[in-house]
Amino acid sequence: MSGLMAVCTPNSHPHDDGRVEHGYQLNVLDEDLAVQATVDLPDWESFQQEAAGRRLAEAGFALGPTGADAWRPSGLGFMASVVRTGPAEGAQPS
Repeated sequence: MSGLMAVCTPNSHPHDDGRVEHGYQLNVLDEDLAVQATVDLPDWESFQQEAAGRRLAEAGFALGPTGADAWRPSGLGFMASVVRTGPAEGAQPS
């Protein structure tokens, strides 16, 4: 197991309808919770599962063995197990 986890969280508290005003942030964390990559998603008003997978791929990561169904709710955000597939492109390494 890679020990990498993607965590996608809103940048503001969601409204009653679930919409957020300030987008989301996608972080890839290692087993020590150190940030390996960050992808800002300022235009998102809600979590977009398929788009999150594509943005991970652009950053050099892929969803774990369960693929698109890997995302699960966690607090206000979502998390999924990921594996590194290559060097980050466009992501901001820590």
